[in-house]
Formats: sequence, structure tokens, C-alpha cells
Amino acid sequence: MNNSQEKRNLINDFTPKELLLNVYISQGLFLVIAIVIAFIFDVPFPWKIGSPVTSTGLLLAGATGLFLPFISIQLKKRLPAHYLDDGGINEKIFSSLSYPHIFILTGIIAFAEEWLFRGVLQSLLGLVITSLIFSLLHVRYIKKPLLFSIVTLLSFWLGLLYEVTETIWVPFFAHFLIDFISGCWIAREHKRGKNDTEKGV
Repeated sequence: MNNSQEKRNLINDFTPKELLLNVYISQGLFLVIAIVIAFIFDVPFPWKIGSPVTSTGLLLAGATGLFLPFISIQLKKRLPAHYLDDGGINEKIFSSLSYPHIFILTGIIAFAEEWLFRGVLQSLLGLVITSLIFSLLHVRYIKKPLLFSIVTLLSFWLGLLYEVTETIWVPFFAHFLIDFISGCWIAREHKRGKNDTEKGV
């Protein structure tokens, strides 16, 4: 049995609600950690000191948020499944959610992670170290070179967006769009597959 199959078997032991609860708990922990570190090291809230969001910043965020899901979808269509197999966590979570719930969930994820990693840690540790920490926390991708490379490059890019635009809202918006579009695509594909099965296609 390969590693991906073992992960899927482990994930199958959890219901979508249990996996979703774990996501909310982890994001809650990220927020608590961000608050504690910001308090200890006197890191100001990034939305209080950042520059206003410009049209260029919005364009960069929008382009990033549209480009990465497009590339991911194209890779999934063209590459063998095991190259992009994360063990089925994303599929199990997002396929069980409505589009409004996906909107809320991905908004929370983007806010919590961007505040912690860009707004707090990057201010203390710099772009490179923070980006590597962000990548390594996606432990299920470490043994998947393509997935890990994508996450690492994305992390550096989001950090660079924060440094260049000097506002947390640009990487937040980009991160949110990536997760929201990807989540909606997973949910749509699941519903389409379910409908095809019911129709006997």
C-alpha cells in the first residue's frame, strides 16, 4: 500500500464534520498564536499601519487568485492523479460544504494565516524564513514534490506581495481567492460526479 492510499484510509476514518472542525480549531490556534506573538514582541496590527490598497495591489491579488487555481485545475486534468494527491483532505472537506460556507471558511483561513505569517512572523523573521515555515507546516505536501514546490512558491509570492504593497489586504485577498475558487471547483466537481452517478452516466 502506497503512502497516498494510507493517508486516504486514515482520512476515511474521519467524517467531513470532524475534518472541518479540525480546520476551524487550527485556524483558531493560528489567531491565538498571532495575538500572543504580536503582544510579546510588540508587533502592531498590520491593518493599522499598512498602506492603502491601490488598484495595482488589487490587480496583483486578483491575478494571483485567478492564476493559481487555473494552473492547479489544468495540472489535475493533465497529470497522473498521484502527483497532486494530498490524501483527499480538501476533497472531503469542500465537497461537503455549500458555496456560502466555503466563502466563510476560506475567508477565515486567509485572514488567520496571512495575519500570522505575513503580518506577524514576516515582520520578525523576514520573508525567506517565514515562507519556509509556512511551507513546512503543510506537512502532507512534503513527500509530494510538485505540491510542495507550488506551496513554497506561493508562500514566497504572498510574502513578496506584502512587502511590495505594504498592506496585509493584498496577500489576504489573493489567498482568499485561491482557496475560495479551488474549494468551489472541488464542490462543483463532486456535485457533477454525484449527478452523473445518479443518472447512470
